[in-house]
Amino acid sequence: MKKLLLGSTLFLGLLNFQAHAEYVPQQSTTAQAAQYSRMSIADLQKAAKAGQAPAQFYLATYYQKGTGVQKDAKQAFSLFKAAADQGLTAAQLNVGRMLMEGHGTSKNEALARSYFEKAASHGDNRASFNLAMMEEQKKNYMGAYQWYELSTRDGMLDNRVMNLSETKKTALAANLTPEQIRQARDRADQWIQAQ
Repeated sequence: MKKLLLGSTLFLGLLNFQAHAEYVPQQSTTAQAAQYSRMSIADLQKAAKAGQAPAQFYLATYYQKGTGVQKDAKQAFSLFKAAADQGLTAAQLNVGRMLMEGHGTSKNEALARSYFEKAASHGDNRASFNLAMMEEQKKNYMGAYQWYELSTRDGMLDNRVMNLSETKKTALAANLTPEQIRQARDRADQWIQAQ
């Protein structure tokens, strides 16, 4: 269920505008998610205080964007984290992103990685993409290739992320030997099997 890189400087420079893949709430087909997406802010606040992760998530998106409430990145982070700690994958992705950027909280790369890994373990290829970018920034090209590979195979596939990952893998392959690429793919397979 888990899927998952440095070519020419010019080529990567063009791709680096995509700093981190983030969750953009999409219209869900499940009745429960639809229920929360239609709730009033007051009802979401009550449900969030009662510990309902989907309500915490939706309310966090409102605070993040300033929709119907005063824009408040700290409150958004707090709500996303509450939902993430209950296992909501999209919230884990957002917590990881906010920790990487220091948005609404202090920057903490190690903790960001932990939240991205949680989301990736649930098959979110956007989280795998973010992990790949972290590795690429550290110049760990085999590790980056592994996570880009995973981001093309994870369970909850975002096609835009898949296409970016394929492009990044091609660019990284120019700096890796065939053996290193094989090892990175093997590590991706092992990570999937361990989930």
